[in-house]
Amino acid sequence: MSCDKDEELTFSDLKGIYNGTFTVEYSEDPTFYDQMKLSNEVTIEFENGNFSCSSGENHIPAGGSGKYEINENKITFNDRNGWFADFDGNLVLDGEYDIKEENSKIIISAQKGIGFYKYQLKKQ
Repeated sequence: MSCDKDEELTFSDLKGIYNGTFTVEYSEDPTFYDQMKLSNEVTIEFENGNFSCSSGENHIPAGGSGKYEINENKITFNDRNGWFADFDGNLVLDGEYDIKEENSKIIISAQKGIGFYKYQLKKQ
């Protein structure tokens, strides 16, 4: 993959452990948090169509694990866990996100409700 332009990823490109930063930016006052922008370190492991995402302090991010698939520039995560509703449920890595490579990093992001959720990852 080239570092100077965005490219389409294929299913086989995501294998192994990726470390980086998770950030959420809210466009209006979030219910569960007193800040508009929150960030924390994150690790996601991809293996044979399965993923496992670490959780951070105060559910930033909440984590998640299950199956994933990539279709063009979209990645869909199907989290298999049950969660309590005591935090922003969009902090769980679940559902459809945009995916691209940018400056040797994998960027996974989505606008969901009042939040923009972004994972910036580099292969370990």
